[in-house]
Amino acid sequence: MSFVDDISVVIVNYNSEAVITDCIEPLRALENIYIVDNGSDKKSIDFIKVDFPDIPLIENKENLGYGRGFNVGLALVKTKYVLTINPDARFSMADLESLHHAAETYPEVGIIAPLLDVPRMGVETWVMGPNELNHQRAEFVPEGPFCSWFVAGAVCLYRTSAMLEIGGFDDNIFLYNEDVDLCLRMHRAGYSLIYIAALVAFHINSASAPQTDKLHWRKDWNFAWGHLYILNKYSGHDAAKKAAWKMIRDKGLKSLFYLLTFGKKRFIRDFAATHGAVSFLLGKKPAPTS
Repeated sequence: MSFVDDISVVIVNYNSEAVITDCIEPLRALENIYIVDNGSDKKSIDFIKVDFPDIPLIENKENLGYGRGFNVGLALVKTKYVLTINPDARFSMADLESLHHAAETYPEVGIIAPLLDVPRMGVETWVMGPNELNHQRAEFVPEGPFCSWFVAGAVCLYRTSAMLEIGGFDDNIFLYNEDVDLCLRMHRAGYSLIYIAALVAFHINSASAPQTDKLHWRKDWNFAWGHLYILNKYSGHDAAKKAAWKMIRDKGLKSLFYLLTFGKKRFIRDFAATHGAVSFLLGKKPAPTS
């Protein structure tokens, strides 16, 4: 049996028509590709229907967020592995075959991933230590396969049975930090998380959807809220509450400074984070958006 029979692909689309063709075309030899659309504009949906009429398109009426969107696709997967790939990423079939071979070599693996080559940043390796809740760029250059407590979620091969066992992504996290939570739960369930340093995927980063002030606001709001949610989930409410007040103090003061000095982008970044922290303290959750 060919390795292609072992793998399904789930791609979450949100107005990604500018980049999604370059993502899908290298993987067209795979029979099981699913595109989950998260309430995109009609233009984006029509583009996919015309250019990829043979690929199942699951249309959510609203933007459910990345994790919930992926879970919709995961429910359709019948293969041993499921590949997730951001629309602004590219990965070759040859490298996917090597990634599959590595997954078969390590039967305890739950998530296995390549490194990421990001424009202007080079090849990145994002890691996290035991009992940590924040990931950071590694200061070392990996020379071979290695285990980690975190693997970046832009391109990952998941063992389907492991994903189903832990319930997929946490539906409460709209966007950002959902991969941190997934890695924590995967590790606690007894599965390994492995990077294959010899394999590299290309990732444009933040190009899956057109960059607007609204999108920047949503990004920084959700990044702040997601971080506090994970703190609350794994370290307790007191730790999350303390971090939220610190975020409000630090980001709030910065946003005021940038407002007064007409630093629009930085104002949006810091005020969105401040608002996300306030929303967390008030018990508000991210809501589906159109």
